[in-house]
Amino acid sequence: MKIKCIILLIALILLNSNLVFPQILIQQKALNGNNIQAWFRTTGIFNKDLRFNNYPGFEWPKGSNKFAFYSAGLSIGCKINGQCAQSTAFYKGEFAPGFIEGGIPYTNSNFKIYSIRKGDNAVNNPDYANWHLMIPYGAPFIDVNNNNQYDPGIDSVGIRYAAQVLFLCMTDGFPGSHSPNEGFGGGVTNPLLFSQIAWTAWCYDVGGLENMQFIKWVVINKGLYNWDSTFFAIVGDPNLGNADDDYIGCDTILKMGFCYNGDNYDPVYGINPPAVGIVIHKSPRGLTSFTFFTNPSAAPPLCESDPNGEPYSAYLNMQGFKKDSTAFVNPLQPTSGNCYKKVKFVYPGNPESNTGWTEFKGSLRNCGRDSCGTPITVNAPFDRRFILGSGAYNLTVHPNDTVTFLISQLTSRGSSNVNSVTVLKAYAQIAWYVYNSNFSSVGTKQLTKIIPDKFELKQNYPNPFNPITKIKFNLPKSGLVLLNVHDVIGRKLVTLVNEYLPPGSYEIEWNASDYPSGVYFCEFSVLDFHQTKRMVLIK
Repeated sequence: MKIKCIILLIALILLNSNLVFPQILIQQKALNGNNIQAWFRTTGIFNKDLRFNNYPGFEWPKGSNKFAFYSAGLSIGCKINGQCAQSTAFYKGEFAPGFIEGGIPYTNSNFKIYSIRKGDNAVNNPDYANWHLMIPYGAPFIDVNNNNQYDPGIDSVGIRYAAQVLFLCMTDGFPGSHSPNEGFGGGVTNPLLFSQIAWTAWCYDVGGLENMQFIKWVVINKGLYNWDSTFFAIVGDPNLGNADDDYIGCDTILKMGFCYNGDNYDPVYGINPPAVGIVIHKSPRGLTSFTFFTNPSAAPPLCESDPNGEPYSAYLNMQGFKKDSTAFVNPLQPTSGNCYKKVKFVYPGNPESNTGWTEFKGSLRNCGRDSCGTPITVNAPFDRRFILGSGAYNLTVHPNDTVTFLISQLTSRGSSNVNSVTVLKAYAQIAWYVYNSNFSSVGTKQLTKIIPDKFELKQNYPNPFNPITKIKFNLPKSGLVLLNVHDVIGRKLVTLVNEYLPPGSYEIEWNASDYPSGVYFCEFSVLDFHQTKRMVLIK
């Protein structure tokens, strides 16, 4: 009888081995619903295409075989009971599809990257049909009846107005997914964070948003212990066309790190090359540092080289230091003698006007916790890696606490390498307006960028309508646009637009299928201009 029990126990372990000790699914899918094609991988990295042996994975424009980014990911570092713990995603990624239950990681075939597009349904896309399986793990849905729960047959899956949405529930809880060759720290298996992360990426194909993507991580501490002194970081390797002629910089107001070409010609993108950037919209402490480390082939000082397989060095990088705990310094701000001000934001100046500290004005390659020396007057363009850090020594993530991290990645091309940065910053402002409106009015379609003569709300068409009508308006100046629909007694029923828009002509649809037949009024407001149009719904 005892032998039978042992055999049964072994059989149960083998039967459930795909849960606790899984053959982890390695998979990647592309987010390419607009002008960008970016690859996302189940290990937690993005912007890297591993179909072709470590190929860059942020292609812009889509289909051009030109790339602006090589690899990126969200990394987490903290202390657990005084020990350094981390899960990193930069070159390989230390996450895997799955979830945590009772402090134990699990996975099965349901846990993978799901991809849905505008117009998909349960018949033409299995990911759409099975999306509901991931809603308990954080997959987004459109709450049509506003009751804060998913109701099949009533609610829709995905994100409103998005051209494409990707979703993955992943965890760092499998020790086998951790590698000392991850590229940014890596290899820590004791202690593990036991994080569970709902990872969503999406994009829009409406006018003005064709060259940006949004990425969101909802991170839950599913372990038994606090994460103390917690830092998060977007670690990226931008390769803007040719990798060996790049500069980097940051904008602390926009909370953006960016990469641009060191001169006005790139062997891949040609004359007037573009710029690429990442904006942190939501994080535990905002953008607390923007720093870098360097490709070893550039012969950097040791403290600025890749922290590959060096977990504590990577943790210091997340905090805004070099990997030997040396502070970065601003060579334009001397303190005393041959020493300079310690900073956690490098190159925050304006490249186009070359005001403030930019790579055109050099740096101090200091190590050994020294802030003194002779600065280089101009940096040589080369392969850059950057780190957007967010965290604090007093940031504790308790068991079952949730932390949300949301970014946009975007690219723009101007009239020169440095003007591309200026254009990119203007584009980042649009990303902020979209984020600040809670993505509620993304359905606004820009018809033309030709600047009209006057503010104008045009009559909806068709009118009368049943149940969908289109509404156009003109903006000769940029401004915060409000487009509301009221009933005949003046009650506001719905806000169609609530966002800052640049000059141009726009169009938005109103689907009135949830409203009865009757007369409605569309009110248009921008700056000091107000106009109202009468609309008739006949069902």
